[in-house]
Amino acid sequence: MLPMSSINSSETSRPYLLPKVADYLKIFNEQVVPAVMKSGSVPNAINAREGLANLTQAFVTEPVDIPLIIDDIIFSANDGSLGGYAVPVRVFHPSAMLSKPLPTMLYFHGGGGTAGSVTVYDGILRRLAKRTGHIVVAPEYRLAPENPYPCAQNDAYTALTGLADLLKRLKIATTQEVVVAGDSHGGALVSNLLRDPRVLGPNAIGNRTDECLINSIVAQVLIYPSVDFTMSCPSINTYATGYLLSRSRIDWYFDQYFQGGEDRQAKSALFASQDELSAQPPALIFNAQVDPLVDEGKAYVQKLTEAGVDVKHIIHNGVIHAYLNMEDLNPDICDKTYHAISKFLEEYAAHSR
Repeated sequence: MLPMSSINSSETSRPYLLPKVADYLKIFNEQVVPAVMKSGSVPNAINAREGLANLTQAFVTEPVDIPLIIDDIIFSANDGSLGGYAVPVRVFHPSAMLSKPLPTMLYFHGGGGTAGSVTVYDGILRRLAKRTGHIVVAPEYRLAPENPYPCAQNDAYTALTGLADLLKRLKIATTQEVVVAGDSHGGALVSNLLRDPRVLGPNAIGNRTDECLINSIVAQVLIYPSVDFTMSCPSINTYATGYLLSRSRIDWYFDQYFQGGEDRQAKSALFASQDELSAQPPALIFNAQVDPLVDEGKAYVQKLTEAGVDVKHIIHNGVIHAYLNMEDLNPDICDKTYHAISKFLEEYAAHSR
């Protein structure tokens, strides 16, 4: 595991930012935000989705060719517990040879549970497939406020449980190695999926038997994950304003996502018990240093480590939350991220054989 600093060590004044990132934030804070406020617009699903889409379209521009892309559906288990919702998915296959067995990555996009889509993340998903050599399957999970918790979390479970049948139906050969991954809110979905009793199995929590679905998962990749719905870590306040993702925006996201009076601490992976976490597969976790979520990332790494999970943690300096969606502003950081994911998966795929 890489050395990590104290959970309370976030910089408190004028943190270092890459020049292009700093220039973008200057324009965003001094021109874009005042213009929006002057217009009288209030936060809603329209401008949240449009904002993330426009950001990604503007700064993820280099084309990446993928031999095969297929749209399909994963159907929910026929037990009534998930409401029978069929989850749309897009499959990114890095090889034209469907008969060549490859490992699979189930990837959940970010967006606060309210924004983002497979279409918005198309460039990022293509990069993941090409750089890792994995078949990337991206669920179009339901978004709040139209579909609040637990809709997205149930969709994540449906996607995981129906993944093998989907690939078999599409006649896509796999190595049976499954990686679960996600950024931001997608990281929240992954971290909660991996402690879901339905995934851990019918026995005691943390007891890994052949019946446990979690045994099919060889690794997890979390990119600046949201793991604390209570917003209790210091960096939420340290970087509360001025760095694109603000405390007020996070608070708004969570209010859209939780509409049923849920216990937000209980829904936060950061507060999971060691028994819930001990069965988890090896983890690679990324954080941006200048991010309201950086301290909860550090705390979660510590929590997983204490539970006996093998964790690698990488913090990138000079960048902000959602840096993968801003590749043209920080191309070297994005390249390092994709490279680290590829190397990590190579290592744990080899161990799983």
